[in-house]
Amino acid sequence: MLRSYDVTELRSGMKVGRAVKDFDGKILIKENVKLTSELIDSLRGKNVFSVYIDVTPEEYAPVPNKQEHLLDKAYLRCYKTCFASTQNLYYGFANTNKIDMKELAELVRADNISELCDDGAKAVTQIHNMKRDGDNVIHHALNVGILSGVMAHWLNFRAQQVGELIMTGLLSEIGKMKISKGILNKTEKLDEEELAEVRKHVVYGYAALLDSPLKKLKNVLLGVLQHHERCDGSGYPSKLKGDKINDFGKIIAVLDIYDAMATHRSYAKKNSPFDIIKVLYGDALAGKLETRFVVVFVEKLLQSLNGSWVGLSDGQRAKIVYIDSSRITALPIVQTINDDFIDLNRRTDLKIDSLLTANEV
Repeated sequence: MLRSYDVTELRSGMKVGRAVKDFDGKILIKENVKLTSELIDSLRGKNVFSVYIDVTPEEYAPVPNKQEHLLDKAYLRCYKTCFASTQNLYYGFANTNKIDMKELAELVRADNISELCDDGAKAVTQIHNMKRDGDNVIHHALNVGILSGVMAHWLNFRAQQVGELIMTGLLSEIGKMKISKGILNKTEKLDEEELAEVRKHVVYGYAALLDSPLKKLKNVLLGVLQHHERCDGSGYPSKLKGDKINDFGKIIAVLDIYDAMATHRSYAKKNSPFDIIKVLYGDALAGKLETRFVVVFVEKLLQSLNGSWVGLSDGQRAKIVYIDSSRITALPIVQTINDDFIDLNRRTDLKIDSLLTANEV
């Protein structure tokens, strides 16, 4: 079994479980080599921060997790309250062409959606575990709003910025209320005309905000308008590139993709967090998403998933006991219900299919 150790934790006699390489891919220490004080000293100043060491399950001794990260009844009650408020906000706009500011203020106050954002670990796992009954547009808007609050805290935003990013996430889908239900609920692939109409939702949402008291909040307006733009110019509605895209738009882009892929849809099953991380990281490497926001989101997300229960591709149930935070695409070490430890970085025949609910453990 492999465990990642900080360089400062290395000791003579430890056996290297994976070759240690520098940034250029040059091998500094080969796999299976036993460390000496000289070898450990040689790593200093080489920009190597962690090393994989071969350990036995007994040596691993993971720190017990106090939080199981399963479905939380109090969280679900609060979520249902916020779902009803989000639905009232969206359906009210569909009927009146106006954004109900009182409903929005009620939704974002501290003991409503803000409560759902306080614990990033809980928020992420509940999003994966909850059954989404009702209008999926409303669920998606609410979840992006929740993730926006979590991300704002992870980015150390000031209180005003936190509120504005949450509002951006919550309102990111409101333009879809101007699109026919026939198109939104279609289970088959959309044709070009229908796809073009769906893509107008960002423009419709932007127009709604311009016609509301929120029109002075530039970041909120541009976040709603630009969250489908991509840094390489491949997005919509204006094919903007790089610095031409507002930071709120770049952040919501990451969260929008995450929640969409975490949802079971008629044309695609929901993905595990690790499948989604690969997509986000790939899009960052391809220049589509802002790398700094993807890195923060993924690093904090990995921390949040530690202690979660998962379903493996062979049908086993297991608990995540360790994730190497030094590598953005690292897979976890899990402990099965039979107390077997599995390093998914080495077991290419196994993968995590899903996070499990309390009833499934």
